[in-house]
Parts: sequence; C-alpha cells; structure tokens
Amino acid sequence: MATATTTSPATATTNAVPWVLATAFTLSAVHTVYAAAAGIEDPTFTVTTPAAWLFYAVGFGSVWLARRQEAWARIGVLAYLVVLLAISVFYYPTTFTAEKQTVFGWFENDVYVGLLMIAAYSMVGRVRSSLSVH
Repeated sequence: MATATTTSPATATTNAVPWVLATAFTLSAVHTVYAAAAGIEDPTFTVTTPAAWLFYAVGFGSVWLARRQEAWARIGVLAYLVVLLAISVFYYPTTFTAEKQTVFGWFENDVYVGLLMIAAYSMVGRVRSSLSVH
C-alpha cells in the first residue's frame, strides 16, 4: 500500500517560485529572439544590446536567489518582482506598439506578467513566514 506524502505550503512555494521565475524569463528570452528574427524588436532591447543581457543575467540570478531561505534573499526577490511588475504596467505598454502586437507578443506579455504576479504573491507569503519566525 502506497502512502501519500504531503508537502507543507511553505515548502511548495519554496520549490515553485524558482520554477515560475525560470519559466517567465525563458519565455521572455524566447520572445526577444523571436522579435529579432521577425524584425519587430525594440531597438533599445535586442539580442545584441547589453541591456538585454544584463536583464536576463539578473532575471536568471533571481531564480537562484529565490531558492535561498534567508529573509534578505526573499525580501530582495520580492522587491525585484515589484520593480518588474511596475515596469510591466507603467513602461512596457509604451514600447508595445502596434507592429509588435503579434499573437505571440500578446501571449508572451500576458503570460510573463501573470507568472511574475504568481511569483510575487508566493514571495509575499515566504517573506511573511520568514519575518514571523524572527
């Protein structure tokens, strides 16, 4: 007879957040390559600009940081996600012009922002639990 294993909510979000972030940044990177191939990229953020490389280095670095248990790491990832969500709401729409609004462009935008929101929501719980312990 097999026994069921249970995972605490804290452990589940600890494991999920890095995967959610990795999925979001992978999708974004694929869209950046697609936009370059389709000739619809933002000239300030292309596969050849340092800004894009830095963005993805920091983004994938946050995946590593999200795996850490320390309160400072959790707070740092949450702060980073708040900044990304603010950019997604207030800045990105100004660059997402009509020629960039392909089906994949809309899909990437909506799924990417949704994944960031899921990660941020999960990180709020992780930050609260780490602060209540101390």
